Amino acid sequence: MRNLIFYTLALLFSTAMMAQKDAKFSVKVSSDSILLGNEIKVSFKLENGEGRKFTAPDFEPHFVLVSGPNTFSSMSMTNGQVSHTTEYSFYIQPKETGSFYIPPASIEVNGKALETKPLEVQVWPNPEGIKINPREKEAREDFFGLDRNFPSLRDLPGLRDYWGNPVPQPTEDPKKKRKTYKL
Repeated sequence: MRNLIFYTLALLFSTAMMAQKDAKFSVKVSSDSILLGNEIKVSFKLENGEGRKFTAPDFEPHFVLVSGPNTFSSMSMTNGQVSHTTEYSFYIQPKETGSFYIPPASIEVNGKALETKPLEVQVWPNPEGIKINPREKEAREDFFGLDRNFPSLRDLPGLRDYWGNPVPQPTEDPKKKRKTYKL
């Protein structure tokens, strides 16, 4: 029972701390210029606030919505400071070349409407048909945002530990032989 009271008070305290900070609503794109036929990721991020009634922009007539909204939410406490982040992301593909604006998105926080600024994106011709997919980069990254294909320090030849001993190099596991039993 005492634990339940403690957790309830901690939750109320963290909510009160979060309400003291100003909520921030921003927009970010994976690239502000793109070749025709490729996708870009558009992310709307709400920091330090509980958002309600998220209104996504209408990407028409210059963009096609490929995927979204994809939602990500996190909460962290560092040195007694609570931060809460919610991100709404979309993958869009331009229909034509030129300079276009991504319209603002809006969200309601504590009865007040927050809105992002319009964001300009340049779309260039793509005569060679080059494909750059922002989702491939995300798939290669691990939890910490590091590229999984990037060699680690352990892969360097001649690496030694603190005492000067050689660090064993990773080896390929030999294929295990199947054991068969006769009955």
